[in-house]
Amino acid sequence: METQSGFALVIFSKQTAYAAGSRRQLLPLSGIASLLTAFCLFVFSETFAQTSQSAITLKSGEIVYGRISSVDSIQGLRLENDCGIRFIQQFEIDTIVRIKDQGFFADKKKSWYNISSLALLFGEGRNDMVPIPSLTMVNGYNFHPQLFTGIGIGYEYYEWSVMPVFAEVKYFLNRKKTTPFLSLKLGAGISLSRNFQTNDYETNGLSGKTYTGVLIAPEAGLLFPMGKRDAILLSLGYHHQELSHDSYTYYYWIPGFEPMKKRVYINYNRISLRVSYLFH
Repeated sequence: METQSGFALVIFSKQTAYAAGSRRQLLPLSGIASLLTAFCLFVFSETFAQTSQSAITLKSGEIVYGRISSVDSIQGLRLENDCGIRFIQQFEIDTIVRIKDQGFFADKKKSWYNISSLALLFGEGRNDMVPIPSLTMVNGYNFHPQLFTGIGIGYEYYEWSVMPVFAEVKYFLNRKKTTPFLSLKLGAGISLSRNFQTNDYETNGLSGKTYTGVLIAPEAGLLFPMGKRDAILLSLGYHHQELSHDSYTYYYWIPGFEPMKKRVYINYNRISLRVSYLFH
């Protein structure tokens, strides 16, 4: 057996025993060849019994894929795949290559996906001592097994209700079972409250219009597969949300004084701690 870069390659000797119908024909085998064949069968069965996928090249040129469940000198190799069970005699086999298991990314093709997430946003902005909860959902399409692109919406509450609407790109750095990834959200926080009212003495209870602001949120994290189609994602990132509203200054003790309007910008620069569920 020869192993190179995670692949196991087994080449069977041309001199071996096989069964044809009810009559068994034995080719001449030396003692060394017999021991070598037995050793290969033992190692082969132990190594590949739990393998999820193997590629078998036959001497006819055909290549078949599947999981090898057992090997013996009479029936040969037992291969299981979506088409059923197939027995392959040893003299038919040229090479066997073990396909490296890629976990969640194995056999992934272009398809739709959904990511639902909950995050806490810590840091700067008004009420910066209070973490802001963030609920988002992304639906998208992966054009490559490691590249996910989608459109998302959500709900956040700063000093009034905001609905984030954004485009998101996620790139997974490899295809291992636990995979690091990078993510970027670009969009806007759409104000769901038409007016924002302050209660300080200068505004005298006047309310001002609220406005949509820019959203930028890069993240880095890890993917933990739960199966072939779903996974949990944990990520840490930077979350910038710009919001603004009209504010009025009203000096009520000055007779005939008209309220003065100004626009107030608030930048929420926060650290996000996010947990997400991905279904693919």
